[in-house]
Amino acid sequence: MKSRYISGSISIAFIIVAFGLPALVFAEVSAERKPDVREVVTPPWELYDTDEDGYITMREAAVQKMSPQVFHSLDIDRDGRLNRNEFTKVPPMREK
Repeated sequence: MKSRYISGSISIAFIIVAFGLPALVFAEVSAERKPDVREVVTPPWELYDTDEDGYITMREAAVQKMSPQVFHSLDIDRDGRLNRNEFTKVPPMREK
């Protein structure tokens, strides 16, 4: 009788491992990344600061298609240019 109980426990454990583990693995794989989803990235400072003076002007931002509204919302000190600290607040963009 006791050996039957142990055998049954092993069978249940085997079923859990055999059928439960692939479900966990599948969940991990599907949650990782879908191939059709584009990455969201923070734009690099160098892309905007083209004259390398340590600031981004509205003209430099406009070349990269940053809207004037976004530029003004990021220009915290209202000096008409973005420093690195202000630029860190820029919303992420989708990779093409």
